[in-house]
Amino acid sequence: MAKRGASGILSYTMGVYTRFKRDPEGMRKLVELLETTPLVRRKKMIDIGMVEDPEYTKKAMELMMTFEDVMKLPPLELAEVLAKSPSGRTIAFAFKAAPQPIKDNVLKNCKPQIAAEVKDQFQVEIGAREIGGAQLKMIEIARKLERAGLVKSKKIP
Repeated sequence: MAKRGASGILSYTMGVYTRFKRDPEGMRKLVELLETTPLVRRKKMIDIGMVEDPEYTKKAMELMMTFEDVMKLPPLELAEVLAKSPSGRTIAFAFKAAPQPIKDNVLKNCKPQIAAEVKDQFQVEIGAREIGGAQLKMIEIARKLERAGLVKSKKIP
């Protein structure tokens, strides 16, 4: 990418996405980075990518797994994600703002002792930051399981 410095001389700098495009696993690394980055920072990264290489950025965005994708996982895949969660608290915080049918599905797909903890934690008042952090953790878990072949949704080629 060419930039004109204060002296008026053109210099070339490497674009932010260049390192991802050079790496055979770059698309996966970019998608996973975007998935686990907080929303405000993610938006900045996407904005930069849309300037540097809109096609590459759009492709990465199509492959990104969202928390909505996690909520829509088939029961067996959701059960795998829930089983890998570090705690019932994380599960409860992630699904705190979800509609009641999804909460019921989560409870049904948790191990009984974890389901009891999740149910208790649903009653705890928390802020958006805790919810967002727990949702990012669930996305990260789902993506790891996708890599292992246990989650079929939003596969990265």
